[in-house]
Amino acid sequence: MPFLSPRVFRNRKLACMFIAALMSLAVITAPSLAQDQNPKDQGKGLTLQQAVELALRQGSAIRLASLDLKDAEVSYRQATADQLLKPSVLTALSAETAWVVAQRNYEMAKADIATQVEQAYYDVLKAERGLVLAQENLERAREQLKTAESKFKLGMVAQIDVIAAEAEVAGAEANQSRAEADLALARMKFNRVIGVALDSPVKLTSQFSYDPIPLDLEKAIQYSLSHRLEIKKAEDAVALKEKEVEVYNNDFTPSLVLEKSRIGLETAQAELDDTKTNIILEVRQNFESLKDAERQVPLQEKALAKVKENLRIAKARYDAGVITAMELADAQRAVYQAETDYLKAMFDYNVARAKFYKSLGMPLEERPNAASQLGAGGTGR
Repeated sequence: MPFLSPRVFRNRKLACMFIAALMSLAVITAPSLAQDQNPKDQGKGLTLQQAVELALRQGSAIRLASLDLKDAEVSYRQATADQLLKPSVLTALSAETAWVVAQRNYEMAKADIATQVEQAYYDVLKAERGLVLAQENLERAREQLKTAESKFKLGMVAQIDVIAAEAEVAGAEANQSRAEADLALARMKFNRVIGVALDSPVKLTSQFSYDPIPLDLEKAIQYSLSHRLEIKKAEDAVALKEKEVEVYNNDFTPSLVLEKSRIGLETAQAELDDTKTNIILEVRQNFESLKDAERQVPLQEKALAKVKENLRIAKARYDAGVITAMELADAQRAVYQAETDYLKAMFDYNVARAKFYKSLGMPLEERPNAASQLGAGGTGR
């Protein structure tokens, strides 16, 4: 073994003891790769929270993330074992850095999976409601066709009215077929995310909600700065670089090596500042998007009420012989379009809300308390 100064020897000894303690903790806390292959009974329905839990237990994405973490753990254990033969503070520090980064990446992967599940869940809800609207629209078109055929037989309308009603039925049938295909695809994508067979039956029990709260943007920003994993990862990088500078700061390390290490520390600090700035901008942008989506829901609701009333009047006028079947068909299409627009507004609001909470680093289970933490009258934390 080469000659070591007392100071360097003490540094290496402390580093080895620190690594040994970390190793013991890693063995205890590293997540198991064993996956529960018995998903919840989907016949009883899945809430959004249950769907996220299922994906985090058996989805393909979590399995890949767990394998990456396991690989990093093995590499860390190997590097720790190598320290017994060739002690090196720098090698130990490098192994520690890789292991800390791997653990942060795993936590970030879990957060990304939860976001993917929520998006897929909302896609299914939207497709389900879209199919219902298409079915209702088809039923209206068929009723109108029956009315037109009856009036034509009585000589009350021209054949063009029957032809127009038939065209509406054909269009409504096409819309229903498209909605059925969209729903089937949305369900398969959802099943893939939660880790079940693509053709498994899907029954979702959570629904779209519209519950705007008076958010305090500054509280939201402060929450994000203390909860976002990207910031924690950048802070880890700064802490590890500080350790590196401390290790190099001795009489036996070349000055250029120490200088380079200090530059690395400054870079890590600059990256941390940049990460915080980007997150602040992301929160502000998602806040504005949420507020815009929030305003659209009542507007589309009023627009839907208006066209429904127009359709009621149009039906009365058609029965009285004042307007043609084509004019009535226009009113029916307006209702279907307004229903679709209202559904889109609800979908956009729920997705915007999910993106906003994601930008804060707020998990699903904490959202019911968002009003107390982020509201204008809340305390925040």
